[in-house]
Amino acid sequence: MKCISLFVCFFIGLQSMIVPSYEVLISNIESKVDTIHEDRASFLSLKCRDIAMDVTSKKTDLRIEMDKQEKFVDELERRYKQKKNYYELKKMEYGLELQAIQRNNSILYPYKIQKNMTLYFDEYRNVELEYLKYKKQFDKNKNTLLLYDEYLERLSNCQSRLLKRFSHLAQINESGQHNEDSMISGTEHLPDFGGYESWQQNGMSCLVDGNYEIDSYSSFWQNPVENGTISAGCWSYPDGGLHLGLDIASAMYSDVLAVANGIILYAHAPVDSNNGYLGNWCGWPNGGGNTICMVVAVNDRLYAISYAHLSNEIYVTSGQQVSQGTVIAKSGNSGNSTGPHTHVEVFELKQDLNSIVEYFRNSGADFSFGCGYSEAATCSGYACRIDPETVLEGV
Repeated sequence: MKCISLFVCFFIGLQSMIVPSYEVLISNIESKVDTIHEDRASFLSLKCRDIAMDVTSKKTDLRIEMDKQEKFVDELERRYKQKKNYYELKKMEYGLELQAIQRNNSILYPYKIQKNMTLYFDEYRNVELEYLKYKKQFDKNKNTLLLYDEYLERLSNCQSRLLKRFSHLAQINESGQHNEDSMISGTEHLPDFGGYESWQQNGMSCLVDGNYEIDSYSSFWQNPVENGTISAGCWSYPDGGLHLGLDIASAMYSDVLAVANGIILYAHAPVDSNNGYLGNWCGWPNGGGNTICMVVAVNDRLYAISYAHLSNEIYVTSGQQVSQGTVIAKSGNSGNSTGPHTHVEVFELKQDLNSIVEYFRNSGADFSFGCGYSEAATCSGYACRIDPETVLEGV
């Protein structure tokens, strides 16, 4: 009896280890999106994120496997067609030969021809069967890949519906703690704006004393994200929740560009590229995930621009000067984010570069430059928060 009890417990344990299918998990989330209470919204968004990451991982692995399979299947198809064509050719040749020797009443020679034809047919048929076997597996994997895409689309839709209901949870704020090592070190040896080191590589250089011969003011604004589309503008989300920047949706790891010649004030990538969910307060500012803040000069004016929710592929460091159009990072879905996009905020600065750098340092990397995060279109003694669409071109 004791053994039977142990077996039953073991069987129940196995049953509890069975992971529900993606279809069950996603259907369960879809049934809750429109009714879940605000207190549980972040948890549900987190579950969407976790399942999406798992599906994406499996999709990536399958895509790699299919790339290898495709080459193998293509080679099998080539061999199969080659064997088939050779068999058809021999069949035609032997047919003509048989007609020619019918009058000789030879038994042995037709037997030899038939034996050879059987050999050619077997070779062609064996390759065909192998090709069809692997082609069937490849087609099955293609269908699985389409299913993964469908799952990701449904999960993305769930995140969008959660954001629509609870956009007030999708904020960035100044609580939390900045990373000291990711902030510009100060104004000592800070050149006049536009000073470049004499050597340059990929349109970048580090701040050095002197070398002021290049005027680096830009004459226009560069589109900050390649192949992006606006998913939310200033100053509110579609449902009315406060939104202080411009959201530019794009595929993961799209190029994020310097909108103009500028200097990096802060660049930090502390989290994974795709860790975003509603209410995820990682990064600096709080909820920004992986972020960059920089000062740029356009048409004789200074502006600050910040990028949030980036991937952890950031290619600049604080104190570095960058040229307009330089790829400074790749887009992501980090922090308080429900899908791949880049959040952009722009401030028109009221003071010179040295004063701005000193304020930024002394304030503990204040990305809002004294304008705060509770109201739209606010001003301070250092800057005014402006709608990015009023200056950015081509977005």
